[in-house]
Amino acid sequence: MLTLKNFEIQLNETILKRGKQYYEDGAVTDLEETGKNIWQAKVMGSATYTVEIKFINKNKIEDHSCDCPYDGGTCKHIAAVLFRLKEALTNTKTKQPGKPDFKTLLQKISLEEYQEFMLAHAAKDKNFRSVFELWFAHKDSRIDTGKKHTDLIKSIIRKNTTQGYIDYRAAYSLANEINKLLDRGDDLILKHNFRDAFILARAALKEVIELVAYSDDSTGSIGDIISRVIQLIENAAEAKGAAIALKEQIFVFIHTELGNQIYFDYGDFGYEMINIYQRLAIQLNKEETFLNYLDARLTKLSAEEHAYKKNAFLVLKIGFLKAIGKANEIATLVQQNLDIVEIRQGEVDSAIDKKDFPLAKKLIAEGIKIAKQKGHPGVVSEWEKELLRIAVLEEDKETIRHYTKYFAFDRWFNRDYYIQWRKTFTTPEWKEVIEKYIEEKINQIDKQYQKNKGKVWYSPDLLLLDSLAPIYVEEKYWDRLLALISKEADLDRILQYHNYLVKEYPLELLAIYLPAFERKGDTAGNRGEYTNLAGKMKTIIKSIPEGKEKIIAIARNLNQKYPRRPAMVEELNKVIAMDKG
Repeated sequence: MLTLKNFEIQLNETILKRGKQYYEDGAVTDLEETGKNIWQAKVMGSATYTVEIKFINKNKIEDHSCDCPYDGGTCKHIAAVLFRLKEALTNTKTKQPGKPDFKTLLQKISLEEYQEFMLAHAAKDKNFRSVFELWFAHKDSRIDTGKKHTDLIKSIIRKNTTQGYIDYRAAYSLANEINKLLDRGDDLILKHNFRDAFILARAALKEVIELVAYSDDSTGSIGDIISRVIQLIENAAEAKGAAIALKEQIFVFIHTELGNQIYFDYGDFGYEMINIYQRLAIQLNKEETFLNYLDARLTKLSAEEHAYKKNAFLVLKIGFLKAIGKANEIATLVQQNLDIVEIRQGEVDSAIDKKDFPLAKKLIAEGIKIAKQKGHPGVVSEWEKELLRIAVLEEDKETIRHYTKYFAFDRWFNRDYYIQWRKTFTTPEWKEVIEKYIEEKINQIDKQYQKNKGKVWYSPDLLLLDSLAPIYVEEKYWDRLLALISKEADLDRILQYHNYLVKEYPLELLAIYLPAFERKGDTAGNRGEYTNLAGKMKTIIKSIPEGKEKIIAIARNLNQKYPRRPAMVEELNKVIAMDKG
């Protein structure tokens, strides 16, 4: 049996070597125990794969799986996780009696020995020297902490850059190192050393923001770092004990940085900075400076093809004018820009707050007209939801019924709107209403299918399941749901309704599952799909034990049909093994 102690001599040498490289490169992430003796982890390879290891105890491995396409047994991703688990689960060394720990050792070192070690180590390792000087910078005002932070971050970036590019794995490693520096920034905030926290954040932001242009940040690691740095700046700017001089310094820094278009081209970082900028503008009585910045941006954005950025800045300007109480300027700006959804929404909200529902509905009607002219159906839908909100406030039952019914079935089933629609009827009324809707839907689907017969690949049963199954679940029409499911061939779609039907109709469900398992086995093509099929077979055996022998028979049959699929045989043998349990 494969164990944590013997896997290094059991596994294929090439697989083992590749797995160890992944482990040493830090590609194994998110390792956690998801159940009793079950561990799961992510492994970053050509894509990010999920590995699961199941133990009989903390050494013997009962089962393992990976959703990568490898079809030859244990893959390199599983090997990588085994190395990581061996480190996590077998690292149980205990202190020998009388053996000093690190803290005890430090207490035994003299001042002269400390200094000798520090001087020797700092001479060999510039990064160590920088970290040390930054830690104790408050002891010597001559230390340029900004330059030290910048040099340290540049060193981290160089170490993770290859031929002018940072790949996704290096981005993850780089982010881990810079996060450790930012932990220091959080500590400085807690110690009310807001100045040094800002100096660290400023150095980090100026260096890291440029990375987004030449890195693969598919894991989001660098983006998270940038947002964390901006949060650190915000914490320093808004801290109660922060000096006015520091706030002004941050204000000027943000003003300068926002001139760099990269903050807006690669995410919402620019808008995160603007939120701090405008709050500081109010605190420091620099409202005109902030308004001038907004106007300059609006002038520049007027020449751009896409209007959404200009609209965002107009909304920002109106919000800021409201915050500083310039009502006259707001009124003019609003009337000039009511075609912008967010601005019109603000006016609708204001009218609703004043209970001026006719004005709110008028504004919404105009908004719907504009949205239709622009070909924005999503905006139309949002305005219609506003009409529903008003109908609820006015207790307009007919309008509530109209929109809740519409939104309950708009594109996909929405349970919340369905329940809201149902609540507007008494029980006898609802019975009649829902039966009528079901009948109309069946007739509509049949008519649609007959009209396009021969031109479409799907059967009406497929449309009926999508349209009526959610209703049958809500109304607990289990017999009708079973009738729909019995016509379905796809295993995954059948399983969606398993929990609703298994108690009432276990044997009937089993009769539907058996051919579905067979079909799934015929079409499965990689280990992930084989593992998935075996897992579903085991799940159904547990919930419908009467079907155990028949499901195992299908597993045996599939293995006989496809003997040249070793991964399938291996996975389905785990189902067959249940015959002995």
